[in-house]
Amino acid sequence: MRTVLDDEVDVSYSQIYVKSEDASPFGDMGDMFGGQCNGLCGAAWQGTLWLVTGLFYGRVGFRVEVHDERPDVDEGWEEIVEAPYRPVGSASLVEWGGGNSWDLGLADTDYRVRYSASGMDRAADAHSRGDDEPMIDRYLLQFWPCPPEPDRVVKQTSPAAAYWHKHVRTLPPPALSDPDEEVRWKAELDSWGELGKRIAAEMAAEEAAEAALWDGALPSPALMGVRGEARDLALAEQELTRALVAVGPDRQRRIAGWVARRAYQEIGIAELDWVAPALDAVEAGEALPPPFDLVGGAWKRLQSEPRVPPRIAPMLRAGVDQDSPVRRAVGTLYAALLRTPLHAVLAALAEAVQAFGADARFPLAELKEQLGVD
Repeated sequence: MRTVLDDEVDVSYSQIYVKSEDASPFGDMGDMFGGQCNGLCGAAWQGTLWLVTGLFYGRVGFRVEVHDERPDVDEGWEEIVEAPYRPVGSASLVEWGGGNSWDLGLADTDYRVRYSASGMDRAADAHSRGDDEPMIDRYLLQFWPCPPEPDRVVKQTSPAAAYWHKHVRTLPPPALSDPDEEVRWKAELDSWGELGKRIAAEMAAEEAAEAALWDGALPSPALMGVRGEARDLALAEQELTRALVAVGPDRQRRIAGWVARRAYQEIGIAELDWVAPALDAVEAGEALPPPFDLVGGAWKRLQSEPRVPPRIAPMLRAGVDQDSPVRRAVGTLYAALLRTPLHAVLAALAEAVQAFGADARFPLAELKEQLGVD
């Protein structure tokens, strides 16, 4: 067995490739994955592999091995797929956009390639990884001589991998390249490199613009993954947001549960015998009990609940899709359950601010007192 690489590599747009120097350029994902059953290692285009990662942008752990015979399957990996591969000229592992590359030293013969992954879900949630942050996802790429066989999914455990497997099964097989167009394809290789450079420059400009919104410092990957009203709140309350980032995921999750409970207290329904268990479940990180397992079910129960305070009863007559302070307050519970703790607490706060106002003591003033933020 020969180890080609055992290090960290840069990925962009959740992609890294194996490319052969004489392979024709492919057009899109359909060219690479069309007709396959696995969505992690695209091998439908001769001489090229498209490798999918969980992380959208940043560095991932990556190991490449070349074997003389089929290696045993390591069940310690969360995702495992296999596909056929034959290089067309010298083959290299290549970062997206013409970044670093590593010569694989493969012979002109048929290979079987096994692509194994762990941490894809967590990496997809994180979206990106900063240089000073710990590794999230890692990958193993193995080659060994083998006659061509159809690709297959050996093991699948994560929703991220399941999504890609399902998606590529809708793609038709790629059209074979026209031999008469080979000369034109070769000439276009240089333009692909220039395109990669331009896109890299655009990404750098986007990062600079993002950093400008945050007082010149690019936010953490977890914060960059926050979207919608939660992002708007984070930008408007940057000192509070920095304090929330500093307390770490465990306390972020506890604060999200606290926001939900306080919101329900504010509208006077926290102590109802069928509401209290749902708030307890959020704080314990457990599944929501009925009727809160469905948003519509909880709202319907509230509409028929005789014990709700008279001041909120008129707002309950509106549908669950109608915006109102009560609907926003109820929504804090669901926001607090978002997968990423930082996103959960910011989303719950955003719902509470919409329900009670930014100038009310709850939520912002109370939370700032807790965290020592002026």
